[in-house]
Amino acid sequence: MRLLLLLTAAISTAVSAQIAGRSETSAVNETELLGQLPTCGLQCLFEEIPKSNCTATDLPCICTNQQLNEMITVCVAQSCTIRESLTTKNVTSTLCDAPIRDRSAVVSVAGVAGGVLAVIFFLLRMVTRLPRFGVSFGLDDAVLTFVIGLAIVLAYFSYVLASHGLGKDMWTVPFDNITHILYIYYIDEDIYLSILPLTKISILLFYLRVFPQRSFRIATYIVIAMNVCYLIAFVLVSVFQCHPIDAAWLRWDGEHPAKCQNINAQGWASAAINMFLDIVTMILPLRELGKLSISLKKKMQLMVMFTLGLFVTLVSILRLHSLVEFANTTNLTWDYVQLGYWSTIEVDVGIICACLPAVRKLLRGVFPSVFASTVRSGAKTPSYHHTRSALSGGGNRFVKDEEYELHHRDAALEEGDAMPLVQVTTEVQVTSHSVTPKDRQVS
Repeated sequence: MRLLLLLTAAISTAVSAQIAGRSETSAVNETELLGQLPTCGLQCLFEEIPKSNCTATDLPCICTNQQLNEMITVCVAQSCTIRESLTTKNVTSTLCDAPIRDRSAVVSVAGVAGGVLAVIFFLLRMVTRLPRFGVSFGLDDAVLTFVIGLAIVLAYFSYVLASHGLGKDMWTVPFDNITHILYIYYIDEDIYLSILPLTKISILLFYLRVFPQRSFRIATYIVIAMNVCYLIAFVLVSVFQCHPIDAAWLRWDGEHPAKCQNINAQGWASAAINMFLDIVTMILPLRELGKLSISLKKKMQLMVMFTLGLFVTLVSILRLHSLVEFANTTNLTWDYVQLGYWSTIEVDVGIICACLPAVRKLLRGVFPSVFASTVRSGAKTPSYHHTRSALSGGGNRFVKDEEYELHHRDAALEEGDAMPLVQVTTEVQVTSHSVTPKDRQVS
C-alpha cells in the first residue's frame, strides 16, 4: 500500500508539472481525478510501468507508449470489476488528454429525420383515403396506422438514447446512464421486432385488395401467417431473453447474477428470417403484375415500385455487419450506434415502401405526363354475352365479359386505386315478355 501511495505521489508530481501553465482550478480538478483512480488501477500502473522504458514521473511517455497501455489494459481487465475498469479508463484518458469521441448526433438525427420522413409518406397515403379519391380506409391502412405509432416512439427513443450518452465511449458515460440506455434498448428491440412483420402484413393486406385470384390469395394468407408467427416468436424470445427479466439492462456490470440466452444467435436468426420474408413479400405480386393489360412503360413503373423492397433488404444486410460488433463489444455505448441507426432506417424505409402505391396516385395528378393512366392499345371495351334467366320468368340478361373486368382492374391498379376484396360481375337485366298466340291475333 505504501508503494502505491508513492506511485500516486509520483504521478501527481508529473501531473503538476504538466498543468503548471494551467489555471489553479484545472490543477485542482486533475488532482481530484487521481483520487478517483481505483486501487486495482493503481496496482496495475505500479506493476506495468517498471516493465517499460517510462518512469512514473514521465506522464507523456506513459500516455504515448502503446505497448505499455495495452499491458495496463489487460491487467485492469483481470484485476478490476467492470465499473472499476471504466473509472480507471476515464481517469487515465482524461489525464492524457485523449480525444473525446462523440457521435450521438448521428443517433438522434437518423432516428428523428427518418421518423419524420416516414410520417410524411404515411400522411400522403392517408390523403388518398379521402372520399374524393374513391379509395376506402382498409385493414391494411389500420395496420400501418398502428405501425406508424410504434415508429414515432422509436424515433423519440433515438433522441432519448443520444441524450443519455449513446454515441460516446462507455467510460465517459455515467453508470446510471448506461443502465438507462440498455433499458431503452430493451424496449426498442421489442418495438423493432414488432414493426418489421406488421409492415409486411400491411403490404400483404394491400395485395388482397388488388388481386382476386384464389391461388394468389391463398399464398398471401400463408405469408401473413408466417409474419404473425415471426412476430409472436421473436418478441417473446426478446422479452424473456434473461431471467430475471431486468437482467437484460442490469447485468452489464457483472454484478447482477442472471441466466440469459445467446442474444447474438437470436439477433442473427431474426435478421435472416426477416430478410427471407422481405424477399417473399417483394416477389409475390410480380407474376400478377406481369399479366396487367397496360403499356410496357407503366408495367415497368409498377414493377420497380413493388421491388423497391430490395432497398429494405439491402439495409438489413448492412445491419448484419453491426451485429458482429454487437456480440463482441466491451464499449457498448459506442458500438451500439450502428446497430441502432440501421435498425431505425430499416423500419422507416419499410414504411415508406408500404406507402408508395398510394403516393403514386398523388404524383399522377402532379406529373400527369409521367404517371398518367395509359392502357395498352387495343385494350378491350365492354362487351356482353346473352343468357337466359330462369329466375326472371325467362327474361334475358347480358353479362359483362370477364376479360373486360380484368382490364378494368388493371387500369385501376395502374392509377394506384385499391380494388374490392371480391370481384362482382356486373349484369344488365333486360326483361322481355313472351308473346302468346293470343297476342298475335289482329283485332
